[in-house]
Amino acid sequence: MDRIPVFAPSIGEDTKKHLEDALDVGWLGMGTSTKEFEDRISEFLNLKNRFVVTTNTGTSALHIALRVANIGPGDEVITPSFNYVADHQAIKMTGADVVMCDIEEDNLGMDYEKVEELITNKTKAIIPLHFAGIPCNQKKIFKMAEKYDLRVIEDAMHAFGTTIDGEKIGSYGDITCFSFDPVKIITSIDGGCVVVNTKEEAQRLQKLRLLGVDKDTTERYKNKRSWDYDVISEGYRYHLTNIMASVGISQIKKINTFITNRQKICQEYNQAFKEIKGLKIPQTDFTNISPFIYSLRILNDQRDDLIKHLDMLEIDVGIHFIPVHKHKYFSNSRFGNMEITEQVVKEVLTLPLHSNMKINQIQRIIEGITGFFKN
Repeated sequence: MDRIPVFAPSIGEDTKKHLEDALDVGWLGMGTSTKEFEDRISEFLNLKNRFVVTTNTGTSALHIALRVANIGPGDEVITPSFNYVADHQAIKMTGADVVMCDIEEDNLGMDYEKVEELITNKTKAIIPLHFAGIPCNQKKIFKMAEKYDLRVIEDAMHAFGTTIDGEKIGSYGDITCFSFDPVKIITSIDGGCVVVNTKEEAQRLQKLRLLGVDKDTTERYKNKRSWDYDVISEGYRYHLTNIMASVGISQIKKINTFITNRQKICQEYNQAFKEIKGLKIPQTDFTNISPFIYSLRILNDQRDDLIKHLDMLEIDVGIHFIPVHKHKYFSNSRFGNMEITEQVVKEVLTLPLHSNMKINQIQRIIEGITGFFKN
């Protein structure tokens, strides 16, 4: 019996062919494939007067998004503790201070009311997370940000393809960051992107991702280099290569199929688990969700026993997340009341979710969990 992993990227012969073709071109760095991937992201998100800049990781995207928002030393940025540490490290990299807030019970996203309690005259931005692809209370967050004149940098790393009121996350708003790392819905081996509203901010992002060089992006998009350039700003080596982009292009061509498959699996999980008293399933029917992970909550202190039970059945599970305010490096960061976060982290459990899961794998997982609660 094969073990079922939490994550499994969907790498088919088409992806291998895209990669082989990119290698054959002989231009391995940022180039024409990078530009094509950006164009395809823009097309998928249905962007109108918004601009995409790809990066080599989602964390890089967050870092330069913060910098293009002019976040730096002396500033504060509010973000949930209930997240992976990438957002918090990106804030630290700017020299700004991390301030952590609690989450809402229903969507596990940023609690906008508790955010408001944490705002000071040093607060310059907020970073909400769309956990598991399920939207946070976005409208209330945007309204609050407008009230206090704050930038909103959406962490949509889990939500590439999720729609709200018929519009994809990233097609509107302020700044949006996505991830294409090895376990996301689509992958470019690793990678990310930033979506912004103005060409000026996009051009600044392009300089930030490539060492502050003034004209190299336009040349490299043609598989060329500019030998006559100036360095006009801070900058980093955060660009996405042709090799990575070629994988991303092959993946984004299949994204609608990936999303549909993942929605169906999540709906099967919800249907199977909804009557089990010891579980709390996600509060969504997944119709408009592009689900990165499926996380449910195990009540009554039964999570550890369930994990052991599933392990015996060769089923891997995960825990998203250890709250960041519990980590040593962030122990001196300011944070508010964490009542919901503290409860959720004792209960949350991530089940396997792949874009091409086999029917027998889904059945094994469902039977493993339902069998545990029958005993």
